[in-house]
Formats: sequence, structure tokens, C-alpha cells
Amino acid sequence: MPPDRTPALQRYGRACANCSQSKCKCVTRPGGQGCERCYRLKKPCLPGDSSRVPNAQKNNPIPRIARLEEKLDGIVQLLGGGPVALNNASNLGVDHLTPPASTSIAISPLSTTSGASSVPSSLTLDLSPEQCLADFRTHALKHFAFLHIPVDAQCLRRERPFLFLCIMAVSAQSTQTKIELGERIKETLTERMFLNNDSAAINIDLLLGLLTFLAWGHDHLLHGTAARLSRFTQLAMSLVFDLRLNKPLPDDPNMLPVGGHCVVPNGLARSLEERRAVLGCFVMSSTVSSYFAQIDAMQWTPYMEECLDVLSRSTESPYDEMFAHQVRLQRIAGEVESVNEVKAQISPHLQQEAPLLASIHYTELSMCGLALSKQNVSGPGFQRIGYLYTCLNTVKLAFENFFKIPLVEYSGLSFPFFTQLARYLIVLSKLSTLNDPSWDNNLARSTVDVLQVIDQLINNIQHAKSADGEECRGGPLDKSTGIFTSVRTWCAAKLAEGGVEGVHARNTGFQPDASSGTQLEALFLEDAWWRDSFNVLLGNEFL
Repeated sequence: MPPDRTPALQRYGRACANCSQSKCKCVTRPGGQGCERCYRLKKPCLPGDSSRVPNAQKNNPIPRIARLEEKLDGIVQLLGGGPVALNNASNLGVDHLTPPASTSIAISPLSTTSGASSVPSSLTLDLSPEQCLADFRTHALKHFAFLHIPVDAQCLRRERPFLFLCIMAVSAQSTQTKIELGERIKETLTERMFLNNDSAAINIDLLLGLLTFLAWGHDHLLHGTAARLSRFTQLAMSLVFDLRLNKPLPDDPNMLPVGGHCVVPNGLARSLEERRAVLGCFVMSSTVSSYFAQIDAMQWTPYMEECLDVLSRSTESPYDEMFAHQVRLQRIAGEVESVNEVKAQISPHLQQEAPLLASIHYTELSMCGLALSKQNVSGPGFQRIGYLYTCLNTVKLAFENFFKIPLVEYSGLSFPFFTQLARYLIVLSKLSTLNDPSWDNNLARSTVDVLQVIDQLINNIQHAKSADGEECRGGPLDKSTGIFTSVRTWCAAKLAEGGVEGVHARNTGFQPDASSGTQLEALFLEDAWWRDSFNVLLGNEFL
């Protein structure tokens, strides 16, 4: 190359457009006539648009922080924006509310110390908060009345945020919404009970919300994991012990607080809210203990007897007296005389209430059902036959009472109520297939036909499910249909073995999923007779 054509390198960041795009070295030709590469390739040499950012400017933290804040603001806006105000008409009667087709709720982010719990901001609820609360009060609460909620949704959200979240979850119509809110509830429980060091995270709000989720969340049906009921019930019992709700207030004003919990000054009494909570936890633990045999029921204490007495005389809630009788019936499942005493004490206006009648029938069947096992009954054979006829009449009354419940209330049936229904089916199935020469199976089947009962039960559930809409597909009612369809298949097979004519499979239009057997097994786990029989039907699929 001649000396007068010594190439000159371009300054960094000033390469021509072609060299910059090809990531090649850009060498300027003498006289400023473009670059050597463009001249050789016979391309127009155009100046590049980019320039190098100085290191000092690039690494300056202030602009970088500003850019990050802008990105975070954008993400927050995409996730749902700011909080949406709850129904402004909360001061009006619930019956006058006209909620929109869907309501998006965003509550303040989770604060484990203050107890705030949030509905995910990206989640759309089917009903307004006021309508969810109204449905819960109307269709669910009376079946397990350990709560009294005299306030509106906005006040409940402010005073009992976790309970508010749980009520929104159990009242949601969409199955997907139930599942998403259920995951949020479990995350909040884990955070506040195990990861948070602030004693204020453990409070009555957390206990009431957990009991609500246990009673109406039906998480074991949605996920096919019945063992979770035992675990979460133990968490509820732990909360009762942490809050000392199963014991009277300490008499010694100088008693030191344990675990950071404040000791209430001497002379103050427990609130009715706390008394209902400890009794509700007892009923839940007793029910789960009976049906899953994985935990022991909460121990009854003299103070809980005092709570029961106070609640039975309370007029704060229209359901207080009925709930007190349900607690008594749960306690005395082995004492016939005590059942009659409770029945004599029931007020006339409560004697036809379906939830209370269900508890009475359940308790009577728990006692008379001992006659279904010969080794558990002493005395002459005619005495056992008398018990069997008592069982048959009781189960007939129990199903008549159940089928009086409006279909709109099916989604509000609590887990304890559902276990009572399972007990009715267990006893009726045994009476229909009992292998005893002194017992007339045909008489039992003509009095209460177990297959017709299950058919009506499945039909009612399907009608209740269709009224809730497509969003409930895969929800608790759908899962219950699968369970009772499997129960019918088993009962039909047992009756066919006994030579009963006209027994055939019924097409319910439902295809049980793979988890139906597991849920069925979990539902009747406490009964060895069912457990052994379903061992064959379900292919040894135990929990």
C-alpha cells in the first residue's frame, strides 16, 4: 500500500452502517471518501447511527434505579392496578343489591403482623363481597353455626381479614376461583403459623378463618387429599391451645404471658365469639377423628362445658341454641339416655330444623348401629332385632329430613353434615345386605331402598350443580357425584350377590375420575366393613 494511503481507524462507535451491521473493522479511505470495505464491495458507505455510551454514564446507579422503578410500576399495573373499592352500597339491605356479573377485588398485600390477607388482584370473583357474605349467611352458616357475623362485608374485611378471605373462597361459584383462593389461604396459614415471629399473627381471626375453610372449603374433594383434613384440623387445635381458648382466663394477674400472648386482665370474660370458636373446633376435631382415624379429638374440658352452657342461653345469634345442641349431641354419641335429654330440651321452633335433626339422627345411628355387629350386643337375640328395626326407622327419618333441604343449600353443606350423610348410607347399606337369618333384608329394602336413595341423591346433586353453572365443573358437587356413583356401583354389586332381582347399573351421566376411589375410601375410612369391601372394588387403593 502506498505511503500516502495509510489507513486510519475510525473512532469506536463511529463505524459506517455496513461495517457496524457486519461487526467488521471500519477503515476510513484517504480524503474522507467512505471506508475501504465499502469501496471494495462497491456499497454506498453511510454513517452509522449508534454511538458508544460512556462507562461513567452507563454505570450511574441513579438512572438504573429509576428504570427499575418504572419497570416495577408497569408490572404492578399489569397485575391489576390499585385496590378496588368494595360495594359502596354496603349500608343498604343485601336484598336491594344488584351485583355486577363479576367483581374484581384487590385487597392490600399480605401483612402477617396485622393479619391482612388478600384476594389475588388478578382474580375475578363471580359475585360482589356483599352477595358472597349474604349467600354464606343464608345457605351455609346454619349447618355449622360457630360464627356470628352481624356486620357487612366492608366491616368484616377490616376487622377479620383472614375470615373474610376464607368466606370469599367458600362462597365462590367458580371451581378455579375456589382452588386459587384455597392456595392463598394455605400460604397465609403457613406464613403466619410457622414463619412469622410476631405473636400478633396468631389470633382469633386466623382460627375462625381456618375453621371456615375446613368446614366449607372441601379442599379434600377438590384435590383428592383427604389426609389434609387431619393436618389442618390439628393446626386449628394448635391455635386453640395457643390462644388458651380451652381454658378459663387466669386468676393470677401477675401471671407471665407465654409466647408473647397477652394475659387478659382478671375479671374480664371470654367473648361469645371465642366460646363459639373453641366449641366449633371441638366438633370439627371429633368429626375428623371419627372418619379418618388419624388424630385424636380435642379433649373436653370443664371450661368448655361452661362455654356450652353460656352459648345455650345466648340470644346474640339465632343459631346459638341450635349449635349448642349440636355440640352436646356430638359429645354423647354413646349415651342413649343423654340423647333423649337433649331432645327434651330443644325449643319448639328448632325441632324441625334440618341441621339439628341430622345431628340427632346421626347420634342415634352411632349408638343403635352397634347392633349391626353381633359381638357388640349382649342379651337375647330379639333385643338385637329391636335395635336393627330402630336403626332402619332412624335412617328412614334421616333421609326424609335430608331430602327436605333445598337444592340451593347443597353447596353450603358443611363437612360435618356431609359425614352424617355418609353414616346414613353406611347403616342403610349394612341393613340391606345383612347376613343374619333373623333379619329380613327384603323388609329393609322395601322400607328404604338404598339404590333409590342414592339415585335421588345423585339426581339432586346434579340439579344443584347445573343451577350453579359451568364454572362449578370439577368442584365439590361434581366430586360428590363421583363418590356416590361409586357407592351405588358397590351397593348394586352387593345386592346382586344376595340374589336381589331387578338390580342393575344406572347411567348417571357421570364418569368418575381416577381420584374418585381414593375420595370414597377416605370418606368411609372409619368403618372396617366398608374398608374391607371397597378393598376389592377399588383395587386396594388406600390413602
